[in-house]
Amino acid sequence: MPKVSEQYKEEKRSQILESALKCFGEKGYQATIIDDIVKDSNISKGAIYNYFTSKEEIYLQLLQISTNTFFEEVAQENMVLKSAKEKLKNIFRRFRDQELTEEIQQSRRVYIEFWLYGSRQEDLRVILEDRYNKFIDYIVSIIKDGQSAGEIKENLDPQNISRIFWGIRDGNVLHYSFLGKESEYRKTWETLEEMFISYVMNE
Repeated sequence: MPKVSEQYKEEKRSQILESALKCFGEKGYQATIIDDIVKDSNISKGAIYNYFTSKEEIYLQLLQISTNTFFEEVAQENMVLKSAKEKLKNIFRRFRDQELTEEIQQSRRVYIEFWLYGSRQEDLRVILEDRYNKFIDYIVSIIKDGQSAGEIKENLDPQNISRIFWGIRDGNVLHYSFLGKESEYRKTWETLEEMFISYVMNE
């Protein structure tokens, strides 16, 4: 048999992930089965299992790609941002300016569904907690840098502030994965940014 190139393997993996993302968005995580991905991708079930051991692994790979993209993009953006305030406002901008398309809403609903599903599976819970802590640590680092520079109030607990930030973000994601118009979504983010920045900044 001819040797399969790494490029071919990567293309097949990407095709499977693309179909899985579509199926998860349309049917939900738990309702989607491997046969749905087979049908959409035109890749046999056996071939899919050559790349992924389970539906869970497929979604975790999609989640990892999303996580890596987020941190790569903010790292690039932060190269030209000097202050903690600028970095915090940039994070709010990223979420505020995201288009509230049906595809985005679907992906958020699937994320929430998988988060709840994973909370009942010990192995998945560990993975999701590890991912959560990476996001917590990112905001913690901004808060600590801001405190060292005298920008952010010294009496604030960076861990607590970071949990508040992501609680705000996840709550808003939950709300607008089901309800609301894009204009209302953006206005909500603007208000949340104003409240958060006002609370943490030493101004």
